[in-house]
Amino acid sequence: MVIFLGESSSGKSTIEKELVEKFGYKKLISYTTREPRANEVNGKDYHFVTNEEFYKLKLQGFFAEVGEYNGWSYGSAVEDCTDDKVFVSTPHGLRQLKKNKDLHIISFYIKTSRRDRLIKILERGDNIDESYRRNLSDVGQFDGIEDEVTYVIDNVGFKKSVEEVTNKILHLLD
Repeated sequence: MVIFLGESSSGKSTIEKELVEKFGYKKLISYTTREPRANEVNGKDYHFVTNEEFYKLKLQGFFAEVGEYNGWSYGSAVEDCTDDKVFVSTPHGLRQLKKNKDLHIISFYIKTSRRDRLIKILERGDNIDESYRRNLSDVGQFDGIEDEVTYVIDNVGFKKSVEEVTNKILHLLD
C-alpha cells in the first residue's frame, strides 16, 4: 500500500491520480461524514455516510484508521487497505495504519515550501479563505514526519514535474 503525505497543495493528490490513471494502481476510497462537493461522486471520491453510520462502523472495527477534520469524520476500511492501493493520508492516519503489522506500507512525504504552495494556490485560483484555513491546519501537523515515512520527495519550487516525481516514486517502488 502506497501512502502519500504532504501539506495542502503539495501535489500529493495529483501524484496519486497519475498512478491510478496511468500505472494501474487503485485509489483507496475513504469514508466521510461530510457532504459531497458539487463535482464529487459517492463511491468514486469518497463513501459518503451519515454520522450514525460512521459511528456504527467504527464500533464494529470496520476502519483501519480514523480521523476528524473540520468537524467531519474520515476513515479507511480495513478491507480496502491492500497492496494495490494508493492513498493520501495525514500523519495521524499513517501512524494508525503503521500499528497494523499485517499492512505492507510504503510512505512518501511530498516536501514543498509554504511559499511555493501558496503561490500554486494563487495561480490555480483556489478559494483564498479555504486555502488559508487548510494551510493553517497543516501547521505543526507534519513536524518530524520526515523521520516517519519511507521516503521524502523534495520538490521545492515545484521544479520537478508530476511525471518526474511519479517516475521517481515508481523507481523507488521497484
